[in-house]
Amino acid sequence: MSDQDKRILSFGDRLAIDWAVKDLASARNAYELDQRARELAAKGKPALNALLRHLEASDPALRGGLGRMAQHLDPEIVIPALRQAAMDESRSDAARLTAVMILERYLGQEIDPALAQRIPASYDVARESGEEAIAIAETEPLVLVEYADQLLDEPPEIVQAVLQVIKDMEDPRRARLLMAVAAYGDASLQRDIIPALGAIRDPLAVQALQTLWHLTTPELRALVRRQLQKLRMVGVRMEPAGTLRALWSPVNAQGHSFLWFIHAHADESQGDLLTLILHDELGVVYASAYPDLDLNDLPMPAPKGATHRVRMVDSHHQVLLVELDPALGLHLLDEALELLVDNEAPWPGEVVVFGHWLWEGRSLPPKEVAWPALPPPAIHVEEDAFQSLLEHPAFAGWIWVLPEFDAFIARHHEKALRKDGAIHELVIDMLLDDENRPLLSNRLHQQARWLRIARDAKTASVVLAVRKAVETGDRDHPFIRQLAWRSLISAAADRAVRRSLQMLSPD
Repeated sequence: MSDQDKRILSFGDRLAIDWAVKDLASARNAYELDQRARELAAKGKPALNALLRHLEASDPALRGGLGRMAQHLDPEIVIPALRQAAMDESRSDAARLTAVMILERYLGQEIDPALAQRIPASYDVARESGEEAIAIAETEPLVLVEYADQLLDEPPEIVQAVLQVIKDMEDPRRARLLMAVAAYGDASLQRDIIPALGAIRDPLAVQALQTLWHLTTPELRALVRRQLQKLRMVGVRMEPAGTLRALWSPVNAQGHSFLWFIHAHADESQGDLLTLILHDELGVVYASAYPDLDLNDLPMPAPKGATHRVRMVDSHHQVLLVELDPALGLHLLDEALELLVDNEAPWPGEVVVFGHWLWEGRSLPPKEVAWPALPPPAIHVEEDAFQSLLEHPAFAGWIWVLPEFDAFIARHHEKALRKDGAIHELVIDMLLDDENRPLLSNRLHQQARWLRIARDAKTASVVLAVRKAVETGDRDHPFIRQLAWRSLISAAADRAVRRSLQMLSPD
């Protein structure tokens, strides 16, 4: 191969990396962004060079992607390179400030006073990017979250100065940017922004306030309602809310369930999809939004209680979903958001910027909604019925996973594993200990709720009988013993696979 051919190939590689870097801004969620950034960083020095070339980026989402890339690059090369870029007065103010932001926020580096005196005022750059963020958000709404995240990382006086600039803009779309900043800010910041939203006489401000009602403290909800009332009094009206559907999956043994919201547009052939994964202790652990879908590609509307077996978007995995009263679905979401507050976790960006799909035009506070009454626990149940419960579609994949299982198996040869043997009995004890028993009881209760909504009251009553046995610590109960055994052999199989992979590894 000639030197010219090599140069052409090298140029092609550089272009491919540059395109991949720009594409970081289109990642649909934090997991996908981190995965793309990791893959790019694996290219080493060419990826670092691309990062330095894109420090000029005005898109907050792309700047966040550059930060993620930097986290996966070798710190011995990326940190000196970014320090040099921050000091380089031939670069633009925006590029130098982005270099400092990555050093401080993503790489945990302190900026020495001598360097700090030589970089531009962050307020000037943040002010200029406000209008850019609003414009970009028309096609990439999650840029609002990245902008808010970066702004709130600035000193309080900068935050207040930039907020004043945003408030003074004429563009009504500033309501969405103010909402994003308020959603991730503290109560005092929200107390400042909520009245500013009430002064924007546009339906976008109504959307923002309705979303913030669910993302603020109970003490500030009255303030949100007053601003909404003020906007109604001056004649701000919303378009009729689109039809909303909710679909919910059974809970798995680890406490996860899927919650889907389908928001139909006026013509009812197009709509939006918000998919969430809920956890019974952590709240919302995953969110993804799909605007402007062809609704014919999604489960067709069905009566409440109908079940759908659905292939997940961008996946071959299928999940069982029941058609749920939307008010119950929103109640589930509010409960999950409260768990995020309890765990001091941030809101998923998709819930912040697409919350209007769910909450626009709905009453505040939300109307009271009750779960359908559960049947009493079954009294006379055959042993086979309890054991076969784990074969019910709602219990597909039910395996209890605990790190202690691996230690148990390691202390015994796999051939020593047998049903009703010593290790099996130990796993039963663990299922019913003070830590696991309430979790198992709660997850069985959620399963009974799901089955009742799916119009299978008979199976729900059997599940409630199992729950009663769990709460009383009945270690001889057939379901409990079968769940422990399935969990044990699954853990043993996983361990065997890991050992086989280690033996095949060249290291």
